[in-house]
Amino acid sequence: MTSKSKSKVPKKPRDEAMNIMFDEMKGMIPVFLFCNGIVLSVCIIYSVAAADYDWRLLTGLILGNFAALANFYALGAKSSKIIREKNAKNAKRYATGNYIIRYFTAFAVFGFFTYFGLISPVTAVIPLFYPKIHYTIKAIFNKKV
Repeated sequence: MTSKSKSKVPKKPRDEAMNIMFDEMKGMIPVFLFCNGIVLSVCIIYSVAAADYDWRLLTGLILGNFAALANFYALGAKSSKIIREKNAKNAKRYATGNYIIRYFTAFAVFGFFTYFGLISPVTAVIPLFYPKIHYTIKAIFNKKV
C-alpha cells in the first residue's frame, strides 16, 4: 500500500475549528504588532509630555493583549460546539451565554486590576479592538473575510 492510496481520516470538527482559529491568530500578528507600536508610541509621547512615566500604561497594554487573545481563543474553542448543535435555539443560547461569560470575565479582571491601581483601563481596553481592526482591514483589501 503506497502513501497515495491511504484514505485520510476526516478531522473532528473541533480540531478543524481550532486549526482555523490558530491560523486566524497567526494572521493577526502583524495587526497586533502595528497597533501595539502605535499605542506604545502614544504612551511614550504622553509620558515625555507629562514628564512622568506611568508604568500602568504598559501593564494595561500587556493585560489587554492577553485578554484579547484569550477572548479570541475562547471564541474559537467554543465555536465547534455551536456549529455542531442541531437545535438552533440551543446553539444561540450557548453562544449568547459564552459571550456574556467572556465579557463579564474580562470586565471583572479589568475592574480588579484597575481598582488596585495596577493597570490603566484605557490601554487595557484598546487591544480588545485589534481583532475588529484586523477583520476590517482584511475585508477592505481582500474583499472577503
